[in-house]
Amino acid sequence: MGGCVAVAGAVDPMETMSEAPPASGPRPPRCVAFQSSEPSGKYLCYARQGNGAAADGLLQLDGEDVTSPHTRFFMEPSKAHPGLLHVRCCYDNKYWAAKQLHDGDDDGGWIVGAADEAEEDLSKTTCTLFKTTPGDRSSGYIRFVHAQLQMYACVSKENLHFSLEKGDEDLGGGYIVHDLSQQVVLPRYLAFKGDNGMYLCPQIIERHEYLQFSARGVDQALVNRVHSNQDGTCRIWSNHFGRFWRRSPNWIFCDSPDGATSGDGVDVDTLFRAVSFGSFVALQSLGNNWYCNRLTTEGKKSCLNAGAPTITAEARLRLEEAVASREIYDVVFDLSRPRVHGKTRVVGMAAASALNNAASGDTAQLRLECRDTEKRTWGSSVTVNLGVGAKIHAGVPRITAGGNVEVTDEFSGPYSWGSSMEKETTQDVAYQVTVPPKTRVTVSMVATRASCDVPFSYKQRDTLLDGHQVTHDMNDGLYSGQNCFDFEFVITSEENI
Repeated sequence: MGGCVAVAGAVDPMETMSEAPPASGPRPPRCVAFQSSEPSGKYLCYARQGNGAAADGLLQLDGEDVTSPHTRFFMEPSKAHPGLLHVRCCYDNKYWAAKQLHDGDDDGGWIVGAADEAEEDLSKTTCTLFKTTPGDRSSGYIRFVHAQLQMYACVSKENLHFSLEKGDEDLGGGYIVHDLSQQVVLPRYLAFKGDNGMYLCPQIIERHEYLQFSARGVDQALVNRVHSNQDGTCRIWSNHFGRFWRRSPNWIFCDSPDGATSGDGVDVDTLFRAVSFGSFVALQSLGNNWYCNRLTTEGKKSCLNAGAPTITAEARLRLEEAVASREIYDVVFDLSRPRVHGKTRVVGMAAASALNNAASGDTAQLRLECRDTEKRTWGSSVTVNLGVGAKIHAGVPRITAGGNVEVTDEFSGPYSWGSSMEKETTQDVAYQVTVPPKTRVTVSMVATRASCDVPFSYKQRDTLLDGHQVTHDMNDGLYSGQNCFDFEFVITSEENI
């Protein structure tokens, strides 16, 4: 599963979302974060469990980390209404929607809740479309207006949650949109492979700690440890040199002990942004905003240098997670927020007939064999997926009667993280039917097929190349599954046989 990946800089959704979609189809959704223009600078955040909003999917202005799935959203252009958009939460894939509160017998105010499906009908209050308008601080800030209710979505003074208000007075200065659609959150332990087929290797050249694309295989000396920052940037630690990467002047040295300057801040030359580029990744140095590429010059051969203004062939990197093995366990699903979507009616799943040629009625016991192919995927909604093999022990959520989601099974075994698995199930059903005289009765089984998304937390235990084990508590899991449910029998008759 891919998940939200990437960002630098703020963007203007008024401009990008109003553009006509490309001829090949609708514009793909963009992953973004919304930062308040208020002094706190907090990010709009999908309310976590325990905040009194778990069942409602409420939004709050208390996010601090854009690497969290709670602060990431997808902006999806409307297919029918140019200039309007849907906003989908990265945490559970649900859409922003208007929800009315009730206070006793009276209708209360409106808040921004969550919906399983996008709704483009502007005549319905369940419409999930919003439009953006400029904020009051600068042209870089925007506000959201619910397209059907024509009410502003904001964090008002009276309501700490993201609510819908009729007027635009005293509603705050709006939000700046940070585009996260290309910048990726990197795994912790990595080896980098260059366009020459060689791995990035630490080398002492001219008494400096260089990084050179010269290794044919991966060992412990080539491992780098990624330290992600709250704004989505990262610092990279060389295991071999025991130092952070640093740009100087454009060569990348491994010589910074902690990434700090002499003041209170962080040395910008130790900060990098990972940008996705097709199946490759490029590293952008925040010291000069140029990309790191493989460079041969000044007596250095194929060394890492932040000197490419664009993503050239030499700046394209392949990533490999530097772990010997991985275990995923202690998986806890957030069943308060399952998303069930894409419901379709499936007919002809199984059928059986009984013929009665007699002059009187009779009963028949029919056997129906129902087959269904279920799909299931466990993955991360944030960190870039490199398809690392793992041993996983996790529950299997399924859609059950009435469209509810329950964990009904378990899976243990080897698994490629983020890949889709299929399981064929067979169910034998006995059905007794009354058959009138001179009649053929056919019993058919029909069902509803749908997909579900369920967020989950988990523990990840990695065994590194040197044998050491590290365990991390992760909160970015997202399960996706598909199965049939709500099975029904349909009886048809052919008379006068």
